[in-house]
Amino acid sequence: MEFVKKNIYSLFIIICWVILIPVIAYISAQDVKYTVLLLGLAIGIAVATISILNYRAGYYIALTVTLTVRLLERISGAEMPVGVLIDAMVLITLLGSLLKPGDKSIKKVDFFRDPALITFYIYAAFILIQFFNPAYVYDKHGWTTFARVYVRNMVYMYLVIKMIRNMDDLKFFFKFWIAILTLAAFYACIQQWFGLMPFEKAFIARYPEKFKTVIILTGIRIFSFVSDPAVFGVIMACGCIINIVLLTSPGKIISAYQKGLLIISLILQFMALGYSGTRTAYIMVPMGLLMMLFVNLRNKNAVIGALVFVFAFLVVMFGPFHSNATIIRIRTAFSGSEDASMNVREVNRHRIQPYIYSHPIGGGFLSCEPGSGSELDGFPPDSGYLRTALEQGYIGLILVCINIFLIMQYTVANYFRSTTATEKQLTLVIICVMFALVVSIYAQESSGLIESALLYYGLNGISIKLKYLSSPNITT
Repeated sequence: MEFVKKNIYSLFIIICWVILIPVIAYISAQDVKYTVLLLGLAIGIAVATISILNYRAGYYIALTVTLTVRLLERISGAEMPVGVLIDAMVLITLLGSLLKPGDKSIKKVDFFRDPALITFYIYAAFILIQFFNPAYVYDKHGWTTFARVYVRNMVYMYLVIKMIRNMDDLKFFFKFWIAILTLAAFYACIQQWFGLMPFEKAFIARYPEKFKTVIILTGIRIFSFVSDPAVFGVIMACGCIINIVLLTSPGKIISAYQKGLLIISLILQFMALGYSGTRTAYIMVPMGLLMMLFVNLRNKNAVIGALVFVFAFLVVMFGPFHSNATIIRIRTAFSGSEDASMNVREVNRHRIQPYIYSHPIGGGFLSCEPGSGSELDGFPPDSGYLRTALEQGYIGLILVCINIFLIMQYTVANYFRSTTATEKQLTLVIICVMFALVVSIYAQESSGLIESALLYYGLNGISIKLKYLSSPNITT
């Protein structure tokens, strides 16, 4: 009896498996779809168990699933409730983090008085107010969708705040992103060199809105295993910036072997960035490196890296490459007023300004989407900031800008507060990537796209947490 009491959980699991194995075998023999269903159920239970027992592992599993689930969607040939799956994984991971006793570092974060966190709380209150927006008299589906996504992003940010305890955790965070982005870039190169897989062609042909974002006059925009070419280009630009900044590190931080791996990763990601056809992403890389140069001007490696990039940029812009569609699209991103699409966007922005002035809290979330039935129905904002001004008014835009300012101030303060070379290099990565993302929101809804939002809000959480981690407590 004493043995049973001590091993009650182990015996329970064994009994369950003894019962379930013949049941699973019998059900699977009835129909193939039941086999797939049971397999998914078994994987789901296993992931949920891991996430509850180890929320850090759960966070990275949820991150991996979020970044790769679109590939499974395309294989299945039909759109899936991806958002519900992601929300479930995030909430389970949150439950695991709440059940896990808090470490000392999370207790240092002043959740009720931190200026940046307060802006998130105020913005959450503003979202609640938007439900009663008098201009928002149509279906409230847009409000529900936006609120759900915002809560999900806040949960991701909280998990990162709790998960990053020291510099080793921060190193692993960037190692994960480098690995997953390199894998995405490699798959993108395969798509470009050998063509899209048959199931991918069938999927984009089935949905006209996806067909229009992938097929352009100059060819196919590559999307790898993420949702669309736009967000793929944005995260590839972030990956390029991460790699380039890390390559400027001294040898005592990153060895020659590690730099060799970073160079391979950078080459793959740079090619994938070009294949994505996302012009906003092309501009992000020089913006990130410009910030690196400003902040780290005394670093010889940073200056050399900047010069190498400038040389490569000049070759792409003015080299004898007149028939390559990818290079032509890159050149158009820097053509300024010569770009017809940019001129159209400017006309649209000026035309809609009276609406912004007359609607201080905007027209409601997703009111710009086609079929919303609002006054803004079908208007193409083509900018995260403009969409915010239209759907949330200039009050919402002011709140967003204040939040961005505070987070950027945190990133810079963390850099100059750092005392070791490792701290400085990793905080420099955060500054450069965050600045590039903030710039990209002008022409792209980077912080709203689910894959890039993971990185954006993750870096938000890290910037807030590092403010409370004094140098003596950071393990290098």
